[in-house]
Amino acid sequence: MIKVKAEANYGFAGTNMTFEEEFGDDVTDEEIEEAMRDMVMEQVNWSWEKE
Repeated sequence: MIKVKAEANYGFAGTNMTFEEEFGDDVTDEEIEEAMRDMVMEQVNWSWEKE
């Protein structure tokens, strides 16, 4: 097993987050990056509108 720790900060006080996940030994760096990015983005509430 590979243990991965990711840290995220949204540029404001108190927004530091740490995410940890375990992956199988055969996981690629691309798969790790995608999974960790998804974890971080699940914590973001955002939207946009066209004016």
